[in-house]
Amino acid sequence: MKLKQYLLLFALYSTVIVRAQNQKQIITGTVTSESGTVIPDATVLAIKNNISVISGKKGFHLELLSLPDTLLITKVGYKPAKIAISSTTTNIKCHLEESQNELEEVTINTGYEQIKPNQTNGSYTVISNELLNEQTGPNILDRLKGVTSSLLVSTEKNLTNPQNTTNISIRGLSTINGPLDPLIVLDNFIYEGDINNINPNDVESVTVLKDAAATSIWGARAGNGVIVITTKKGKFNQKLKVDFSSTYTITNKPDLYYNKQISSSDYIDFEQFLFNNGYYNTKLKSKSMTALSPAVEIFNKRREGKISAEDSANQINALKQIDSRDQFTKYFYRKGLLQQYALNLSGGSDNLAWVISGNYNKSVGNLRNKDDKVNLRFDNTYKPFKNAQLNVGLYYSNTLTTNGMPSYETITTIPTLIQIPYLNLVDEDGQAVATTHVLRPGYTDTAGAGYLKDWNYYPYTDWQHYLQKNRTEDYTANLGFQYKIYKDINISFKYQYQKQNIDYHRLGDTLSYYTRDLINRYTQLDRATGNIEYIVPVGGILYKGQAEINSQNFRGQINYNHHFGADHISFLFGAEVRQVQTNGSDQFYYGYTENPLRIVTINPNLSYPTFITGATRGLNTQGQITKTTNRFISLFANGSYSLKQKYILSGSLRRDGSNIFGASTNDKWTPLWSIGTGWIISKETFYKNQLLPYLKLAVTYGVSGNVDLSKTAQAIAASSNSRLTQLPVLDINQINNPSLQWEQSYQTNVRLEFSSINNALNGSIEYYHKKGVNLYGATPYDYSATGRGTTITKNVANMAGNGIDIILNSTLIKKKIQWKSTLLVSYNLAKTTKYNDPNNTISAYVAKPYRINPVAGQPLYTMIAYKWGD
Repeated sequence: MKLKQYLLLFALYSTVIVRAQNQKQIITGTVTSESGTVIPDATVLAIKNNISVISGKKGFHLELLSLPDTLLITKVGYKPAKIAISSTTTNIKCHLEESQNELEEVTINTGYEQIKPNQTNGSYTVISNELLNEQTGPNILDRLKGVTSSLLVSTEKNLTNPQNTTNISIRGLSTINGPLDPLIVLDNFIYEGDINNINPNDVESVTVLKDAAATSIWGARAGNGVIVITTKKGKFNQKLKVDFSSTYTITNKPDLYYNKQISSSDYIDFEQFLFNNGYYNTKLKSKSMTALSPAVEIFNKRREGKISAEDSANQINALKQIDSRDQFTKYFYRKGLLQQYALNLSGGSDNLAWVISGNYNKSVGNLRNKDDKVNLRFDNTYKPFKNAQLNVGLYYSNTLTTNGMPSYETITTIPTLIQIPYLNLVDEDGQAVATTHVLRPGYTDTAGAGYLKDWNYYPYTDWQHYLQKNRTEDYTANLGFQYKIYKDINISFKYQYQKQNIDYHRLGDTLSYYTRDLINRYTQLDRATGNIEYIVPVGGILYKGQAEINSQNFRGQINYNHHFGADHISFLFGAEVRQVQTNGSDQFYYGYTENPLRIVTINPNLSYPTFITGATRGLNTQGQITKTTNRFISLFANGSYSLKQKYILSGSLRRDGSNIFGASTNDKWTPLWSIGTGWIISKETFYKNQLLPYLKLAVTYGVSGNVDLSKTAQAIAASSNSRLTQLPVLDINQINNPSLQWEQSYQTNVRLEFSSINNALNGSIEYYHKKGVNLYGATPYDYSATGRGTTITKNVANMAGNGIDIILNSTLIKKKIQWKSTLLVSYNLAKTTKYNDPNNTISAYVAKPYRINPVAGQPLYTMIAYKWGD
């Protein structure tokens, strides 16, 4: 009997033990800072159970089978903490201490969402406000120079391509004949204005999106990369904060001797070699009297016997002693001055956050050019009710630029654009000297027998008689509404309106070369009687132009963001419509005087014989009006899935439609996409490298696009009146092109990220391959059908390129005195793989490395020369 009782007690005890062992114990807790503020998105890992969760604003919740255990709590920017738990533990409170040696947490703003680095596999660089403020300059471009790899900001604009307006390139070129600029995004929308209008003091961060995985969400205009600019926002529950800064910057004269150039003596010797071999014979006999260099004129006078050999040698030796850079450095360039004043006010309450800022820049450049700019901005975020947020933003910019003296590289012969290194510009008394420019001096000195205006060009003083002023006003308004319909789901609607007005003012008074030259060219002179008639009225010539850009954007979007255990999923999808309308007009006014204010009307229907060659030409007297409307519609989706915080799968899909492409609706749409995978190797159990506690590998592939808004599938014609018949005519500038599509840029990217102990060293190494297809290129067509040219631009060219980006950041000292260093390495090589230009000539490519030379198998910027030798 007792044995049965013992067996029954043992069975009951065993059942209790088994149930106890299989029962999960729930552990809850919160993660806060030392001040008691809740820290969201901290990782809580039960080491023994190998279970982790993400802590939220309400804390965390763990269900564990095996106890005791140790919790490891980590968060970027804080020191990790360990807490021992036992079977009696039910709730814990963890306080994390901020770490001065940990990498600050970065938020990536793509323009559609803000994500953490572990949620994306794309290639990006976030430039913080702190880093921007380490640079100086009145505009955002000056502050982006040299701050990250693969981002090149040129100091001079590429005048050979009117669509290269920003001077920025990301990872080299993605097009041959299309726009070269990256896409600029300001506060979540494409910015159509001049990037120089953006006040750098208002910028909170700049995110550079590089590979297709990062840029494809922006679709058909992202092939050249994307720069996302985010302005400063107010903060809730913040007391009034006032920031004021005043900066004076003095810039030195440019070093014109930095770039090596041929000496004046060697240049003249080369000209003599060309002269002796007949190179200039045709130009010397030309009736157009195109300007030649002073040395060539001396050689010609000696050959014609007009001067002696001794005089020729003395004059040539004198020219060989001249270096134009000396005179430019002494008389033209001076130190520049930049004054900047910035005021920022911000504050907030429980449901309101606002910021008001103003900025004034006044600069006088090295060539006395002036730039005055005013920026005003207001941004307000309001929470009208629970889970809802309303944002209103207003931005205004006003910029006035005035020309100064000509720069060294602009003094060239016209139209050959040859820069002569030995021109004499100023005499010993500091007076302006006439310089070779458009016409041969021997002709201008005697033409008209004294009846014409002075036909010489004086670059040292001419700028004072030719005034150029541009005024740009930019208005931008943003309206956004966001509502969290569930704890992980929110919807948003955003609208932006932008208007930019540009006024151009060019006035050449009666002493300017521009006015004197035009008056002389159309002067009608009767040499027998001495009677003279000025077709171009004596007086100034005024040009006024106006351009207006109006853009409207509307976007609706749904975001889903959910953590479950150690996994995380997020995705978004939405639609966007956009319209950009451009209006322009301009007009020339002749015989202009300011006091009294008057102009002289010229008959626009007449043509006149020109003075030099006698050829009949009309004057540009008729103004023009232009209007362009481009409409876009887009559908987009983007998502990522993180498994165990170690494996990340991401992708995006976008479809763009526009009214400028294709003959049918289906042709007006193009799909653009990307896919990527990431692996945080350092979180694997087999990873034991303590020198590099963080190591991540990511691989992406995708396609983005590029579009030239000046091209269209429809025919383009200019309407005017015929000078001969005075009847309306249409001049077809571009025939219809129904097969026109977007350019496409495919890109593969391999990225390795790492950081060392205490983040003393961190960075990334990337390799990428780019392939451009359906690029714009010239192709022949049956001109007999339209009688307009022999080629048409179609999607017939291809290119390919490879590159490497390396970023190494090191923190040597981080105490009261900080010492940080950054090493940037970028390499890119792009080649044309397919290009069929039916009008190819050798001379079109020779010695022109400043522009793209599309030759199959060669780099885009290739310098080509004739073979030579002894």
